[in-house]
Amino acid sequence: HGDSAQPLGKASKGTNCPATMSERSTCAADCNSGATANGTFLCLASKIRLKSACPGPDSVTMGDKVLVTLATVARECPSSEQLRTIFASALEVGRDVVNGVFCETGEDVLLPDNDARLAGHPAAKALKMGADFNGDAASAQTLLPRAAQLPDGTVPVGNRFTTALRCLLGYTGSVEQLHAP
Repeated sequence: HGDSAQPLGKASKGTNCPATMSERSTCAADCNSGATANGTFLCLASKIRLKSACPGPDSVTMGDKVLVTLATVARECPSSEQLRTIFASALEVGRDVVNGVFCETGEDVLLPDNDARLAGHPAAKALKMGADFNGDAASAQTLLPRAAQLPDGTVPVGNRFTTALRCLLGYTGSVEQLHAP
């Protein structure tokens, strides 16, 4: 998905990203002036994450980010706005801090008998969801350990996240972290 990487600002002529990127590979903006780009694009869970910009006359603000990608099973994805609200509420941050929200449905998953009875249907969809959390270096360092708790329903952050998902979607399987935040 390297062809989906879009550099920030007007001082680039594209990117040096290959059309197909492997997991955890990086690439950057290709600068008109030959200068080195600020920041990199990163392939995580088959999505281009982070940003890259070339130095130029226009102003581009880049801050520190925390990236989260989670997997679960449910009948459907929440809307982007619903998921933004769930992430913000679980992490106790403003909705404006939560960006790059996504949820993708994957293959059908047959549920174990007990889960199928609870869900009221024999199958669900594999979901992959995530978001970017923007802030300064201090807030990113504070947010990092809390973001790592999202899949853990036994701690307040994870309990708020999983409870909100279940209230919205009905049955939701266990949540797992696809990469360390």
